[in-house]
Amino acid sequence: MIKKTLIFLFLIVACLAAGAFYVYNKTTVGNGKEVHLIPNPSESVFSGDKHKEPPSYASVFQKNPQINILLIGTDTSLERRNNGQYGYNSDATVLVSVDTVTKNVLLTSIPRDLWVNGNKINALFVTSGWPGLKKAYEDITGLQIEGYIAADFDGFQWFVNQIGGVDVDINTSFTDISFPNWQDSDVVQVSFEQGSEVMSGERALTYARSRKGNNGEGSDLMRAKRQHLILRGIVNSFENPRNIFWPMDISGFYDTVTKHMETNLTLEDTIYLWDFYSFKDEYNIQSFVIDDVFLYHPGMYPDSPYTAWVFIPRNPDYSDIHNAIRDKLTGTEAPVTAEVSVTAEIPTQPEQIATE
Repeated sequence: MIKKTLIFLFLIVACLAAGAFYVYNKTTVGNGKEVHLIPNPSESVFSGDKHKEPPSYASVFQKNPQINILLIGTDTSLERRNNGQYGYNSDATVLVSVDTVTKNVLLTSIPRDLWVNGNKINALFVTSGWPGLKKAYEDITGLQIEGYIAADFDGFQWFVNQIGGVDVDINTSFTDISFPNWQDSDVVQVSFEQGSEVMSGERALTYARSRKGNNGEGSDLMRAKRQHLILRGIVNSFENPRNIFWPMDISGFYDTVTKHMETNLTLEDTIYLWDFYSFKDEYNIQSFVIDDVFLYHPGMYPDSPYTAWVFIPRNPDYSDIHNAIRDKLTGTEAPVTAEVSVTAEIPTQPEQIATE
């Protein structure tokens, strides 16, 4: 399954459209460095009166039966930066959670306009770095997050093209008549038809970014769901003969991909995650987009230096979100027997600059 994870991770990141931050910070092969971590909380560090040293792990993910990695897509590219873009947002984020005990995988997306710590959550990666975004995601989800992978438009398209395209199962046909062209100088019309389509990097990025389509596809929440479809498609497409990475050479894959994306994952982490591949068929993948069941829109929010269009959590402590995520990962989620009544509607969001 974790082929699905790592591939989720390094690929998926893609689907998120974006990041202009090429901070390449990887651990090289053969450095002999080990990460010393606390033992699993369920294990005692003492046996009688004899002290035991904390175990040494090659990968940070070995200490916990649950793996959480945040995929970050930023709304920038080399062309945008050359045209004067001086800032960017992390408009697409997907938390990939793998419970190795229950064999459940959960893809969780939080709307970019959620108001957190005096700002929108999509601004935290730039204003507060990975530590700030990590803390916000941990507070909202109730999970401990160890790793992240970030990519911009270029990194995402590059990856999809290198694996020979991605086969996406399109759930709903739609047309977006106001999709920005690649120079951001005008808008163009794009359309997608229900069914299976092998998408190039550019086509997949368009499918992941569009948020003004008809037929119920015109919102950030719907494009988050489409991003999950792309991630699933990447997993299913990874073994196609056009994929330059297949058969998999982990070291080569890691070295190549980390030249196009930013991550705190080490080669040892990647090797550990890939070892789950032989169990991939035992895992169940679910999607969870946090929506108006958990959030509400208060109008233009003045509690900031600027007037912002935001979402606010219905429960300030996020306990309802924690419970929903826990139930999905543990497999204890109650079956849905009736439609949930939601009184607050999510109106169409006004145009924002460089946030497509």
